[in-house]
Amino acid sequence: MSTDVFDYDEFLVMFPHINEAVTEAKLTEATITATLDSVASWLKADDSSLYPYDPANGEYTRKTLLYLATCHLLSIDLWGNGQSGRVASASQGSVSTSFDLIKTNSLVGQWWIQTPCGSRYWVQSASYRKGGRLYGVSNYHPYG
Repeated sequence: MSTDVFDYDEFLVMFPHINEAVTEAKLTEATITATLDSVASWLKADDSSLYPYDPANGEYTRKTLLYLATCHLLSIDLWGNGQSGRVASASQGSVSTSFDLIKTNSLVGQWWIQTPCGSRYWVQSASYRKGGRLYGVSNYHPYG
C-alpha cells in the first residue's frame, strides 16, 4: 500500500467542468488543492484509510474516491448563492427557480447525490458502508 499523490492535471482531465471553471478563473489550483487536503483529512489518504490504494497492483479505489469527493465539494462551491440542490424547475418571466434533492435512504446520501461526482462517490463507496448482520443469540433460526 502507499500514500496517494495528487495529480492536478489528471484531476482536471477527469472532471471537465472543474477544468472549465479553472479556465474561467472561478477556481484556482490553490483552491482545488486546499479542498483536496480537506477531503484527505477525513477520507485518510494514507495507509490508515479504509479504502485500498495499491498502484503497483492496479488498485486505485482510494484515489478515485478522493478525487470524486473533492469534485463534489468544488461543484457545490461553484453553485450560485442560495442554491441548495439540483434545479427542479425554472421559469423566465418573473424569474422563479426551485431546487430539490434526489431521495435516498439517508440524509447523508441525499447530500452526496446532489452532484454527478457525489453520486459516483456514493455508489462506489457503498460496499465500504454496508454492515453485516449481528444476531445476539448463539442459535439463530430464521423462523423464530
